[in-house]
Amino acid sequence: MSAGPNSILNVTKGAPFALDAASFGMIAAGVAAIDLSNVFTIVHNSLRHGPGVALWIPSVAEASSGLSALAAVWIIASALRLASPGRMHWGGVALVHALASLCFSAQHVLGMVALRKVIYGVMGAHYQFELGDWLYEYRKDLLTYLIIAACLAAFRSRAENAKREAVPRFESEPVFDIDIGARTIRVPLRAVLALRAAGNYVEVLLEDGRRLLVRGTLTSYAERLVPSGFERTHRSWLVNRARVTGLRPAGSGDMHLDLPGGCEAPLSRRFPEALRRLKQK
Repeated sequence: MSAGPNSILNVTKGAPFALDAASFGMIAAGVAAIDLSNVFTIVHNSLRHGPGVALWIPSVAEASSGLSALAAVWIIASALRLASPGRMHWGGVALVHALASLCFSAQHVLGMVALRKVIYGVMGAHYQFELGDWLYEYRKDLLTYLIIAACLAAFRSRAENAKREAVPRFESEPVFDIDIGARTIRVPLRAVLALRAAGNYVEVLLEDGRRLLVRGTLTSYAERLVPSGFERTHRSWLVNRARVTGLRPAGSGDMHLDLPGGCEAPLSRRFPEALRRLKQK
């Protein structure tokens, strides 16, 4: 992946899909509005054809369904985190979401039936649910799943666009995004001196002295950054070739690379091509 003017290099494979409070609140408000409308419709239609149904019956039906569906939204968010469109082959995305829709429907129906049985019991009535009714519920749940998934994807896209617009861009030079949890730090690519493998993390060394830990492997970052002027100098190091200020022998054919601010990186004899390119720069 080459870096042209104003390009953005993300150092992770993408921020994890998170179900934030604002998105959940908007979905909950939409579910509540639909449920309330359904209650009014049922009562209105009932009054037109007879003495009318007791208000608590449609209210319990809609409220129990809505609350159970909201309690299962985490399944949709988890499926999107695992198989977002564009991050996996379409066949894998379809399979993950098909299985997730079944789990979503199962939790929705179980929660809904449990709530109704409890409330009906308190009201001195009996609620009956047949196993065959689940197919009817699943058809509705599948549509609900798709609508909520589309809303979550749209909310996430809008939030990412807002975040990109809120962060000032560096003119005429590539920039480097460092995602640490929910926080993104953006720096000019030239400010990144090197990256060092640190267990399940990668340490990003910046010219201002900061050393930031991000999840991932050095190999995955090398695939993105080598075309942009970084050099693999050691199995545990990736160095910004343009920021190397000196080379010093370290014995046994190895070298030390001097970087700004007193930083130092190793150059292993196992990477002769890196040494050749550094001497040519």
